[in-house]
Amino acid sequence: MAGPGFWGHPAGRLLLLLLLLPPALMEGPLVFVAVVFRHGDRAPLVSYPTDPHKEAVSALWPRGLGQLTREGVRQQLELGRFLRSRYETFLSPKYRREEVYIRSTDFDRTLESAQANLAGLFPEAAPGRPESAWRPIPVHTVPTSEDKLLRFPMRSCPRYHELLREATEAAEYQAALEGWTDFLIRLENFTGLSLVGEPLRRAWKVLDTLMCQQAHGLPLPSWASPDVLQTLAQISALDIGAHVGPPRAAEKAQLTGGILLDAILSNFSRVQRLGLPLKMVMYSAHDSTLLALQGALGLYDGHTPPYAACLGFEFRRRLGDLDEDSGNITISLFYRNDSASPPLPLRLPGCQAPCPLGRFHQLTAPARPPAHGVPCHGSREPAATAGDGPRCWGGSGGGTCRDSHPRVLPAATVVPLLAGAVAVLAALSMGLGLLAWRPGCLRAWGGPV
Repeated sequence: MAGPGFWGHPAGRLLLLLLLLPPALMEGPLVFVAVVFRHGDRAPLVSYPTDPHKEAVSALWPRGLGQLTREGVRQQLELGRFLRSRYETFLSPKYRREEVYIRSTDFDRTLESAQANLAGLFPEAAPGRPESAWRPIPVHTVPTSEDKLLRFPMRSCPRYHELLREATEAAEYQAALEGWTDFLIRLENFTGLSLVGEPLRRAWKVLDTLMCQQAHGLPLPSWASPDVLQTLAQISALDIGAHVGPPRAAEKAQLTGGILLDAILSNFSRVQRLGLPLKMVMYSAHDSTLLALQGALGLYDGHTPPYAACLGFEFRRRLGDLDEDSGNITISLFYRNDSASPPLPLRLPGCQAPCPLGRFHQLTAPARPPAHGVPCHGSREPAATAGDGPRCWGGSGGGTCRDSHPRVLPAATVVPLLAGAVAVLAALSMGLGLLAWRPGCLRAWGGPV
């Protein structure tokens, strides 16, 4: 035990200071970041039969319905500048392909949002720079029909539809729907839009069109009063809750937002295991992506994420003793839904903030895809406890994964094999030390996704 004189020594005073620091101040340095953001402001996705502005669509939205607007570009530039200020000392001043990887859904508005965001994050990607100084930054995507990571809900998944039907047939849902029967009938008359089959989803589309028009200063029809807009927002929240909330919220998450959550954790695991220089993975997506991710985290609050909303995962190396489950890594979550206010720190239900990595894994396990795979996504091999390679997803391109239970070889065979393996690994490690890691190798390493 330290004597009384120890606490007067500089080392003793430093130790005392560390002991008195709150946990949040002992997080330590940042080691990895993942951010998921919604695209910027866009034109309405659709019109409706009685829309007073439908004849002027081409003039009001010259780039087309659903396309990013100038305001959307500005919002993403601003978000990129926020990320630059937040990670000024973490990221290199200029874009380095081995440090940052960007994935987007295959929509014009998300691809353009990613580019605008990067122009704010890395000034050399900003428009208007001299030709010699301008540098385009790659944004990766996959066809919409193949995107199982960022596109929700799973319209082609029978199991997801079973779960959704269970939610919409629940007594609470049906009672709310019955309470809105008269309102929905009036809405049909106001809009000329049939609500048969998907009344709540089609009501949401009406709300989306009205909100887009209002945001751009267009007059709304007389029936679209604040009370009507509020009721439409409540209807939208009920529909979203059925998609990401109870009953069976965890199983829904395994088919939607839990896939992205699992990818974020797996990417960090690969970076640590392989010693990769990757620092940040960015996902440019949709409100539905953020809602599904919030549902998987148990953080859905009943509100739709606004344009350019951003949910961030910050992995830090904690100061102090090692945790037996997660080493010394913690995860902090933040949600930025208002450019005029600081981002909101979030706390995973059941864990302190920041949350130790092991505890985070434990709490989110029910919402992430099981090792044997989930319906509609094929199967994958269980992750090995050490030295495991890229996970193999059923139906994916590239190599195949077979026989997850390896044969036991006799010792006479194993010893020479081990000797050869050591030599090969030594050569590989030397080669990898000479080669710069690059995003082109991401698929070979199994990520990031």
